Amino acid sequence: MAEVPISLSTVCGGDLEQRFLEIIPQLISRLGQGQKANIAISLEFKRVPDTTTMVSTSFTITPKYPATKKASICQIIDGYGLKTEAPVDKPKVVNMFKEGANQ
Repeated sequence: MAEVPISLSTVCGGDLEQRFLEIIPQLISRLGQGQKANIAISLEFKRVPDTTTMVSTSFTITPKYPATKKASICQIIDGYGLKTEAPVDKPKVVNMFKEGANQ
């Protein structure tokens, strides 16, 4: 086992950095104009019982993506069930102009 100083890129065998690099593209791709997102990282260090030199490390990484919002109205039936309108098919958009055609 090679020994290296502990850092954000080496803690937990480098898994924190790897997970961070996996999350970033997903987070960026879900951002709309003016939206914000964040990543919370928590590191925990715990002394291993009955040792003087050992410490266990763990991390939690939590991405918070922009929320998606939508609302509708439901009706209560039989005192506990809910009923709502069936989803409506969205109208098909037809492009009337060919791309690259001269105007």
